[in-house]
Amino acid sequence: MTSAVQARHRAWQAIGVFLAITFALSAVFFYLVAKKGEFNLLLVTGLMWSPGIAAVLTCVHMKRSIASLPWSWGEWRWNWYAWLLPIAYGLAMYLPVWLFDLGGSSFGNPETLASWSSEVSAKEGTSLVAIILFVILAGTVGIVGTASRALGEEIGWRGFLIWELRKVMPFWAVGIMSGLIWSIWHWPGILLSDYNAGEGNLLLQMLLFTAGIAPQGIIYAYFAFKSNSLWPAVILHASHNLFVQQVFTPLTIRGDGTHFYIDEFGILLPVVSCIVAMYFYRRATTEDL
Repeated sequence: MTSAVQARHRAWQAIGVFLAITFALSAVFFYLVAKKGEFNLLLVTGLMWSPGIAAVLTCVHMKRSIASLPWSWGEWRWNWYAWLLPIAYGLAMYLPVWLFDLGGSSFGNPETLASWSSEVSAKEGTSLVAIILFVILAGTVGIVGTASRALGEEIGWRGFLIWELRKVMPFWAVGIMSGLIWSIWHWPGILLSDYNAGEGNLLLQMLLFTAGIAPQGIIYAYFAFKSNSLWPAVILHASHNLFVQQVFTPLTIRGDGTHFYIDEFGILLPVVSCIVAMYFYRRATTEDL
């Protein structure tokens, strides 16, 4: 067996071990979530850290140094871009919903605005200054919390998996394959818990979620390979979870069909994800990643 064939064999072996451990660990938390019927912070943290723990255990099993994972911070610009990107595509998703009343939606949920205002102000009522301050703090200080959980996933997905896939397939396939695996990993949570739109067809929501998340594998792979670091992926993931799930979606006043357009289970995330993924795929091709 040649050295090249051996290297590919070892890569596939590492991928298989990593995925087996990831799904085994995740199954424990999915079982607990299914019994409870909903996620809480403890269970979602344990679930999101399953890929990271699996990456470490795979390194131990394969007799690799854990330090060999791409821990370095890399150039600051990639981390800034990663933080800004979900704000940009989030606005691209939500502005049409708010401006054109898609699904009966509109902007400025009064309960959300009042809650945000009360978080940073002792005064009763809704204060625009307090709301702006809350959003600024949530997008900066608040991202530490979402990043602490995203780190668990990204050690696995973009700190380990994509680097092994890169040894056996081209960039575009690495992005799509890793994104598809990442999407499928979420399916039990969508089907068995409250991690869904809360209304409408769950199968359709699962398919739309997959269509929205799988292309993002290309985006995450680009940031990781370009920076030679897992941290831009952590920040990108954390920023997405914060702005899409905790800012844009709560700001939306819901109508009867709102769920079909917004969040991770609507039709607009697949659209913007495919457009952004195509942009980064073309960049990767030009830059010979």
